[in-house]
Amino acid sequence: MTSRKGASPSKKLEESHRGQIFPPAQDNNLHPLVNEQRARDIWNLILMVRLINSLCVKTFFQPDEYFQSLEPAWQLAFGSDSGAWITWEWKHQLRSSLHPALLAALYYVVDKPMEFLGFFPQFRAMILGVLPNVAQAFIAATGDYYTWKFSEKIYGLGSHTGWITLLITLFSPWQWFISTRTFSNCLETTLTVTALYFWPWAMALDPVPPETPKQADNNLETPVPAKEFTLPSIFEAPGSLRDLRISLFLAITACILRPTNTMIWLCVLTLSVTGFFSSTPRISINDFVVFLREGVLCGLSVLVLSILSDRLYFGFWTFPPYQFLTFNITLDLAVFYGRNDWHYYLSQGLPLLLTTYLPFTLAGLYKVISLSGSGIELLLTTIIFQMIASLSLISHKEVRFIYPLLPLLHILTAPTIFKFFYTTTTKVTHPPPFPSSPKLETITIFRRKSILLLLLLTNLFIAYYTTRVHQSGVLSVLPYLRNEYESLALDNRGVLLSSPSAGEYEGGLKISNYDESETFVGFLMPCHSTPWRSQLFYPGLKAWALTCEPPIDVPKSERAAYRDEADRFYDDPIRFLKEEVNTKERPWPRYIAGFEGIEGILKEYYEQEMKGFVVKEKWRVKNSDWHDDERRQGDVVVWEFVDGSRVIG
Repeated sequence: MTSRKGASPSKKLEESHRGQIFPPAQDNNLHPLVNEQRARDIWNLILMVRLINSLCVKTFFQPDEYFQSLEPAWQLAFGSDSGAWITWEWKHQLRSSLHPALLAALYYVVDKPMEFLGFFPQFRAMILGVLPNVAQAFIAATGDYYTWKFSEKIYGLGSHTGWITLLITLFSPWQWFISTRTFSNCLETTLTVTALYFWPWAMALDPVPPETPKQADNNLETPVPAKEFTLPSIFEAPGSLRDLRISLFLAITACILRPTNTMIWLCVLTLSVTGFFSSTPRISINDFVVFLREGVLCGLSVLVLSILSDRLYFGFWTFPPYQFLTFNITLDLAVFYGRNDWHYYLSQGLPLLLTTYLPFTLAGLYKVISLSGSGIELLLTTIIFQMIASLSLISHKEVRFIYPLLPLLHILTAPTIFKFFYTTTTKVTHPPPFPSSPKLETITIFRRKSILLLLLLTNLFIAYYTTRVHQSGVLSVLPYLRNEYESLALDNRGVLLSSPSAGEYEGGLKISNYDESETFVGFLMPCHSTPWRSQLFYPGLKAWALTCEPPIDVPKSERAAYRDEADRFYDDPIRFLKEEVNTKERPWPRYIAGFEGIEGILKEYYEQEMKGFVVKEKWRVKNSDWHDDERRQGDVVVWEFVDGSRVIG
């Protein structure tokens, strides 16, 4: 950093000490207002991409997308009689209510004006069906934006590596597949990378050692005495205290939302706090006191907000992060939903997150560890390895648990990709007017275009297949059933046919054999194979599905023999249908939805039990070309039950 002329030597040392936390930033020689406009343009581009992304995703990934966010949000917004499916996790207070509360507020503020203005229920159902994903597009765009900004903070304003980070984020198949879904992990990822961007890194990283200032006196140079140097304040710069508060608030919220996020912040906090106690402290005592004060205030603010939200949702005082840790560690019940090898995140998690970027990421991580990684790059690499190692100790693993690491992986991957596809050379030029002195000009050359095109096409194919083809049927069936209910139970204005005002403006009441007391559809699928009320919408559309509650009250010695409802159905379908269907709790429905593999069983049971009636296929859609769960293989089919004497052929 260049000091002012006439500044004292100690002032020079302070300014030099303060300046070099990240690698020296590149000056893109643009006016600050131009850079601000550039940032706004990039934000608009990212937002447009993610909005399109949110509307293109038409496939199913995992049940938590709906049952850990949208279903509790639906209940919060529309009441306990709205038909939302509240799973056992919420009954045992394992989840924070902050994420559903945010979605519930969104549902409420959008639906109430539509209801007040008299919009038909059919239209409201369509809007509310896509609303959460459109809202998530804003959250995903924020995460992408601050990934780019963080990369520029590390590699320099307007740097090639910063632009590469933005491009690999936008062209990431995993980002396209998951970022606009309503997982709490998606919100966690955005909170994490945004908090890291605003973090006061001067606390956690050693500055580049400054050159010792010298006094010039008749060409004699005398070192400045060390006692003249005082450690500068990190929080003197305009906006630095605001940035600290933003970072702390977002980081603590992420930890409340997903307790495993604390693994990331333990790394950052350890380096930040120990910087005060080291032999050559990075921060002054005043900065340390400010940091502790803001940490306590932000922590208490988030904690109070979370506790009050949980109190309003659950109806009593509770602390879900504690319940979450008790369930996963003390009771060890997470393994009920799957046990994975210790190397899962290395052999499957990272390849799924990175796809075609994986070789470049490995090369980038190797370079940081063994060759020339700077302080911030080494810290990010440490965060990645520490979190993967910690989560690998837990038996139940899912790739989305390490999703918050993806922005960091993209940032560390960008330099390797840039060097692979670009090279620089120098050229001697003679600028006019002639004759003139020769000038060296650095030229960046784009190379290996065919490899880049192949990688981009591969990414686009993966993104298209995973968001438009694979497991699309289990989402398509819900709008079909909702539309079928609308045609049988409602008039064209969305009024129930049983209402006195039904058909009032349509010249008469349409004929329907639908009875409001009947169960409309039953799902004979593995549990949580489809969304629920967030797509079915109507509370009068009565439905049931197979459950898979874990053996919470079953002793460990007996858990191996435990079979949930879905297990019991697939173990012995006929017995299950005879004993557990067509009961008071689970009446026989108008329609059955399931995968095509159960058709023979369904016909065998129903046509024997209900003489004179037959099972008839009403609707079918392709779900996937393959599936690792054989119970979910094949098309999704809706069957109805009709009088056999009326069936032709």
